[in-house]
Amino acid sequence: RTKGASTQSGRSQPFGRTNRVATNWGGVNLDAELEDAVDAVHNAQIVIMNPPFTNRASMGEKFPKRVQKQLRSRADAMEKVLVNNDSQMEKFVDKNSIRPLFVALADRCLDNFNGILTMVIPTTALSAPSGLHERVLLAQRYHIHSIVTCHLPGQINMSQNTNINESIVIAKKSTNNNSTPTRIVNLDRFPIDEEEVADLHNCILHCGVGIIANGWGEISEWPAERINVGDWSAAIWRSTKLAEAAARFANDKKLKSISESGLSPAETGRLLRGSYQETNAGTPSSFPILKSKGAKGQTFIESRPDEFWMPKPKIKQEDNEYLYGLNKSTPENYKILKKASHLLITAGQDNSTARLTATASDEKYVGNGWIPVGGLTADEAKALAVFINSTIGRLQLMRNPGRKLAFPAYSTTEVGNLKIPDIRNDHIRRLLLICWEKTKALKVPQFRDGECHVRQLWDEAVATALNLDLQELANLRTLLNDEPHVRGRGYNQFIDESE
Repeated sequence: RTKGASTQSGRSQPFGRTNRVATNWGGVNLDAELEDAVDAVHNAQIVIMNPPFTNRASMGEKFPKRVQKQLRSRADAMEKVLVNNDSQMEKFVDKNSIRPLFVALADRCLDNFNGILTMVIPTTALSAPSGLHERVLLAQRYHIHSIVTCHLPGQINMSQNTNINESIVIAKKSTNNNSTPTRIVNLDRFPIDEEEVADLHNCILHCGVGIIANGWGEISEWPAERINVGDWSAAIWRSTKLAEAAARFANDKKLKSISESGLSPAETGRLLRGSYQETNAGTPSSFPILKSKGAKGQTFIESRPDEFWMPKPKIKQEDNEYLYGLNKSTPENYKILKKASHLLITAGQDNSTARLTATASDEKYVGNGWIPVGGLTADEAKALAVFINSTIGRLQLMRNPGRKLAFPAYSTTEVGNLKIPDIRNDHIRRLLLICWEKTKALKVPQFRDGECHVRQLWDEAVATALNLDLQELANLRTLLNDEPHVRGRGYNQFIDESE
């Protein structure tokens, strides 16, 4: 406990009070109860927390509306205090999720020299672009000592009543520009009783880098220079080699991102669901779209529309005449069709049961669950579809998942960040286009089915076009096939193939 309020520039500092009178702090009136809490946690040595990752709109939903409003007001007040006293927190706190507020409060609790923060967070928060500022700021204030996660399907969560991948982050307060790497502890199973907990602790304690004894998993190190710029993506992979390769491809200077290449990913699913409706083929004003993406969805690299949609009817008030769309019933006037493209990239799918990350065709389509990428000719789109379905494309896409590791969601931002070759280079485009033509009629198996001929052909074409080591791509493809959330089983976990 502090023995007096510290001041700087005449401003009372957060969590530094001991007097018990209600105070205006950072422009917000704090009551005596909160001041008691401030005193109790000031200069804490250790904070262990499982911050709620509830969407702010759903906060306190089990309570009456009046209480929900009070909770949101209280959260807003606390954020105002934090930002007023620490301007770097302005981008840290999040108006959608309540979790960053709890992390920011924990940061204010801890002793600035010896404080240790341990927290359970969604594993996707370690790589999602929306959490970049939070990760960079934490890396500035802490040495991120260890990240612990488990990849065994069915044992991915550390909280109750959730089924998303979660990780433990252990960080120690640091005022130095830290160059010490972060330990990534990838578990292949959770302990089931106290005896196993003790064994796991002992095995981790005596393991430097490499395989953890007794089949617990593996420990690797992730460079501080990556942690410091907000790349904590190593924890989303069970294979350390995949983590390293995905980061390398995503930062390859010889490749440019989709957005840097002048191409335009477009969100069409939300517009479809808002202003259009499903209909039957042949209905006047209908147009085809891509929607299905699971085992029964897109099964060929050549786009094959699986639904038809049309504008929702609107009533012209003066004569009660039904009109369709924004103008007349001609599809050319529909706003959404202006976003149609020869190339569509998944907006999220099951990494085990789906088959493709991108499709292309001579025709232009929009998608619901698929993101069209504008600015491409048909041949350029076909060539890019081969690259994005290759091991390099999949690794890049999978390293920035939203929502869940096993069934990630991707926004136009993630798609725009994908690094691609110069598709307008005649040599590159020609070789990849030849491969598209060769494989367009080949049915693509599910990701969980492992090694297959068509993915071998895609990798061979990419390796030849970009002058890459084909054996390295083959090795990475094999490791990717064995990833638990792709294969559907953990490392060293087998099933009876006769069943």
